[in-house]
Amino acid sequence: MNASSLATLIKQSVNIVDVIGQFVPLRRSGTRYYGLCPFHHEKTASFHVDAENQLYYCFGCGSGGDVLSFVMRHQNLPFMEAVRHLSDRYQIHLPHLDDRSQTTQKITEAARKEKQDLFAVLSSAAHFFYGQLHHSSGGQIARQYLAKRSIPDDVVEEQRLGFAPSRWNGLLNHLRSLGIDPQLGVKAGLLVRGSRQENHYYDRFRNRLIFPITDEQQRVVAFGGRTLSEDASKEPKYLNSPETPVYHKGRMLYQYARARAACRESRQVVLVEGYMDLLAFHSKGFYSVTANLGTALTLQQVRLLSRIADEVVLSYDSDEAGERAMLRALPLFLQEGVSVSCVRFPRDMDPDDFLTESGLEGFEKLFAARLELGTYALQKILDRWDGTSAGKARVVTETQPIMEAVRQPVLRGEYAQLVRDRLSIPENVLESQLDEIKRSKRRFSGSPPPSAGNAFRGASALEAQKSMEERIVRWMIRYPELIDEVAASRVVDDFEESQLKSIAKVLLMAPRPPSRPFDVQWVHDQLTDTQLQNLFTRLVMEPGELREPLLQMRDWLEAFSERKRRRKALGLKEALQKAMAEGDDHEAKNILTKIQQLNSPVKKV
Repeated sequence: MNASSLATLIKQSVNIVDVIGQFVPLRRSGTRYYGLCPFHHEKTASFHVDAENQLYYCFGCGSGGDVLSFVMRHQNLPFMEAVRHLSDRYQIHLPHLDDRSQTTQKITEAARKEKQDLFAVLSSAAHFFYGQLHHSSGGQIARQYLAKRSIPDDVVEEQRLGFAPSRWNGLLNHLRSLGIDPQLGVKAGLLVRGSRQENHYYDRFRNRLIFPITDEQQRVVAFGGRTLSEDASKEPKYLNSPETPVYHKGRMLYQYARARAACRESRQVVLVEGYMDLLAFHSKGFYSVTANLGTALTLQQVRLLSRIADEVVLSYDSDEAGERAMLRALPLFLQEGVSVSCVRFPRDMDPDDFLTESGLEGFEKLFAARLELGTYALQKILDRWDGTSAGKARVVTETQPIMEAVRQPVLRGEYAQLVRDRLSIPENVLESQLDEIKRSKRRFSGSPPPSAGNAFRGASALEAQKSMEERIVRWMIRYPELIDEVAASRVVDDFEESQLKSIAKVLLMAPRPPSRPFDVQWVHDQLTDTQLQNLFTRLVMEPGELREPLLQMRDWLEAFSERKRRRKALGLKEALQKAMAEGDDHEAKNILTKIQQLNSPVKKV
């Protein structure tokens, strides 16, 4: 059974109101249900669930979709795991249509069994490390280290911290005593196979304080280990599990589930670089904090953060490495449109050191004085200006990637104001310089320049065009009997907004009366892109009725065609002026003929 068939079977078998109602208190009004959005903080309900069409949409944050997309987003599950989650919960039998599907099922079941085995061996390892910390003589060194770092017992217990003994086979022997194949330990990232002997294995983690890493279901998926050796120069200070079938470090964050629960009210999350920095916050009773897992921040991790918070506050080490890591993360946040700011600690201090010295009260003062990260990055660039005109141009060039990446108009305006004030340049000069840098890059990369029509078309005209296109699509959804009218007009081919054009084309293909009832879910399922699905669900959910839908639609289609004709006439007029200025009589004559042909239908009307 393919993915589309699985999705259809699941959605036919469960009620979206029942599923979402387990997480969101909903109140009914007609066929709609309303509640507070689980994906962003709000005081007034803007989250709508449509029982008739089995869709949801939040008019606050713009997330929308069907029951599967809700489970995938809310539980942070990939498609197949969301299908499995719902099928298990609602006891839905998933039939297999052919031998190839049965083969696929066997592969899927084998992968699922492997993951279950990995979870089991990782859980056993966590118990072993925990016991070694608390009950072994060798664990004394780890206990002393935790006491030295002022990590309280309740945090140690809550995090289930552990200790990996300094022996090469401590965990190996423990797993063997449980009848666990060492090869499974290798797959879980716990053991390493020797290079000289095929059946020789040894522990990956030795003489280290162990930090269990859990997923959103609180299952142990990996470990981080901090060395306790006196001579740390011979080995890495921190050692992390490798990638495994259950652990993808670029798509997870340390203590993400705990941070998600703590951020529900404030919708702010602090991001730190390491395990001990995070535990320092927990030691002070602050839990709206998470950490990346030994790698540079990734786009997937930024998206995870955006699900639990409206603002991410980077609290990285104050050294040069920490600052570089922080500034490297800025484009990811700008690309996703996620608000990000930064806290800067005193020189050569990390969050752990600062909290030990100044406590949570000191951090709250730094937090209150935090800087928006883009502003901070621009200030660092502007500080390098040497006062010369050439240096001014060079600095503007350095700011261009940030100015181009930022999406929010208000934020871009603040960035531009900062640059203009520091460099004492007028607004039009800054914009001209940024445009020229952008054009130079386009010429260098071979990208085509904007068309003449685009150059003459103002922003207001584009917005009006988009508004009319959206109006046509919205009423195609609300009144599917009008789809044939739109199809006959052929206006969809001239749509300029790509997302609306994609939705309209699917609507033109949709089954509809009199052959079959119009099916909103069918249209939704054809839109594989998440942004298209969000836009479609918004158009479905927005209220409104027309007294005379057919007459109103015909008026809009005529207005759309007339606007297209006028824009084409403007383009021909400009081309005619150019031909006449260049003395090209032949081209001018051809353009005049086109203008006459374009205007003749209007005169007949």
